Amino acid sequence: MIAGFLATLLLAGCGLIARPHLAATLRFEFAATTGDGYMNQLLTIYNDSTQMLAPTLQFTALDATRSPLPAVKVTTVYGSDQGNLVVPPGGGVDVLIFTGEGAQFAEDVVVTALTTETIEAPAVHVEPVVTPVDESGRVLDRNSRFTAVSLRNDDSEQMSVRLVYIIWTVPEGDQRQQAAQVVPVGGLIVVPPKQTTLVPVTGEARTAMAGAAGRFPTSIKVYLSR
Repeated sequence: MIAGFLATLLLAGCGLIARPHLAATLRFEFAATTGDGYMNQLLTIYNDSTQMLAPTLQFTALDATRSPLPAVKVTTVYGSDQGNLVVPPGGGVDVLIFTGEGAQFAEDVVVTALTTETIEAPAVHVEPVVTPVDESGRVLDRNSRFTAVSLRNDDSEQMSVRLVYIIWTVPEGDQRQQAAQVVPVGGLIVVPPKQTTLVPVTGEARTAMAGAAGRFPTSIKVYLSR
């Protein structure tokens, strides 16, 4: 089922301008910085419906005066710009990446929801628990060289998710940290309710980890997908 939600929302911190009949379904909030130890350039997507939704979003970068930055390309870590992120009732998040001439001046975004697809799946209410482990099952931290990722589903419903290994930039001065490389770990992963699935780290993800672990800040993240 495809819903024709064609909405352009102007974001400024917690500020939001939207057509009233669309704001009841999807709302957005962008935070350029979120504090030490948290991901910057965070887009919160509020889903006020009772259904699982997969929006395809388009972004226009704005500078501090809210003027567009036409040379700046905006992409995402979790794929909401490709329709890959599934947002449960209540909401979810994505992380934005700014590249191109003038990217360092991006302070805000205009978000356009090109389409919003309703996903015919039961709503889930908790995030899966992500734990990096070695060959013996010993728990490791995200900046280590781990060989597998344990995904625990504490919900009473099945989850369809994707894993990504993120290599972050090392910013200088007042620059913001953002994702320098985002590498999928496996494909679409189905985690049954109240169970744990072990996902091996192979191929491109293993190569990326070999070059980054212990040298650059990294993360292993999971998101609802289809």
